Amino acid sequence: MKNFKYLVLGAVLLSSYAFMPAHAATDAAAKKAMSQAIDTKLDINKANAEQLTALPGVGIKKAGEIVKYRELNGNFKSIDELVNVKGIGVKMVAKMMDLVKV
Repeated sequence: MKNFKYLVLGAVLLSSYAFMPAHAATDAAAKKAMSQAIDTKLDINKANAEQLTALPGVGIKKAGEIVKYRELNGNFKSIDELVNVKGIGVKMVAKMMDLVKV
């Protein structure tokens, strides 16, 4: 039984080496997809109120507050600055962190 385990382990290891180029292609595709995902983040300095409503917990009223804050104070220097907007707290900013950029 012990030899069988080693036989299975050897077969698994050999098969993983046999498919190495496929893994490399998958990694390249994953990196490309990730870079595209980064590029699709919503820029909070350029987005209008309608676009901002796509963010979790942001309705038309909060989106309007974000635009209003930006108009009064200039562009956001960091995503964390969103906590200064009326109705947006630390937890909401944490939910948006991976979806927005400045």
